[in-house]
Amino acid sequence: MELFADFDVSLTTRYLPESLREETKRAKLTGFDDKARDEYIRKAVVGNNDEAVEEIKQRLYENSILADLCQVPLIFVMFSHMAHDQRDIMKFISVTQFFKHTIRCFYDHLKRKRKLYDDRNNMFYLHEMEHHELDKIAFEGLNKENQQLSWIKTEFRQRVGLASYDQYIITGILVEEDVVGDDSTGDNVLFTTEVRFYHKLFCEWYAAHHLVTLVKNAYYLSDMLRFLDPFDLQYLFRFACGLDPDAGKKLIIHLKSLPGGDAFAILCILEQTGDVNEIMDSVKDLCSRDVKIQEGDSALLQRSTTQLLEIASKNNIPISCLHLDYSSIKFEGDTIILHSGIPLPKLPTVGKIHIAANNAPTGNPKFIDRK
Repeated sequence: MELFADFDVSLTTRYLPESLREETKRAKLTGFDDKARDEYIRKAVVGNNDEAVEEIKQRLYENSILADLCQVPLIFVMFSHMAHDQRDIMKFISVTQFFKHTIRCFYDHLKRKRKLYDDRNNMFYLHEMEHHELDKIAFEGLNKENQQLSWIKTEFRQRVGLASYDQYIITGILVEEDVVGDDSTGDNVLFTTEVRFYHKLFCEWYAAHHLVTLVKNAYYLSDMLRFLDPFDLQYLFRFACGLDPDAGKKLIIHLKSLPGGDAFAILCILEQTGDVNEIMDSVKDLCSRDVKIQEGDSALLQRSTTQLLEIASKNNIPISCLHLDYSSIKFEGDTIILHSGIPLPKLPTVGKIHIAANNAPTGNPKFIDRK
């Protein structure tokens, strides 16, 4: 409140008012890069054991299902510890299955920490399995034109119940924050306690349970889901497809009707079946032709396409040629970044990358051999 008092600083997941976009200086936080991942594994997981570091990295690289999810630092941290401690982690075949295990880890950690007796363990199990009101609150927050990701503590606590609320807080699924109230003045600063999910992924997880309930009882989905952007809420849809096959079928039909939805629907089918082989024909068909990422592609299509290409490479499926519009990409060092902000993953099975640089200063198309 003293240094840089005339500065306004905002930390946001996506939303920035149009009126501020021209004059605002922005820095984008993208999560762990390879160097930061190595440092974390060494410092917090295995120490200076080069072999163990490489083993954890290899297990992450081999699991194309979790690769995108583990770009979130929180999830990468959990994966690193589980990959070191639990040898069966490679059995995770969908993000739904992995995240269900993540929630279980939160509860199991607290049980071990408190050494709870059987009756209290049963109480924890009840809160872990029955969370209908929490599901509804999470869905209501996401299904808005401007998402609500935090709530007034007193109102939130009243809705979920005192006992449930306290369990969510001590488990770590919810966190409390004291924020400056709107009625504050320079001489009288008033604070309000707000509550939010530990990470937006947790909000999507619980909202997916309520989405399943709504979809199973609905005939028309377009109006009900009009505020749910699959690019921004990719895991909400993937979780829902993985939680319930019947609801998943309806959601996949809805997603296929959206621009760029076909590729995303393939990822949702994977969540539904839990078997990479079920989507291999679709992935092989995609890669047998020239794959194009163009300026007009939706962010959802770009993200889904890159994930499917990554699945192809990690399953040794040849990718004949990847076409990129020069105007749809930028370069950061050796990394190609798509206009949606998504980095192009390493694709060892791609034959060549063709960059149509007609709008670039040289005016000439460029071919890049994958080597």
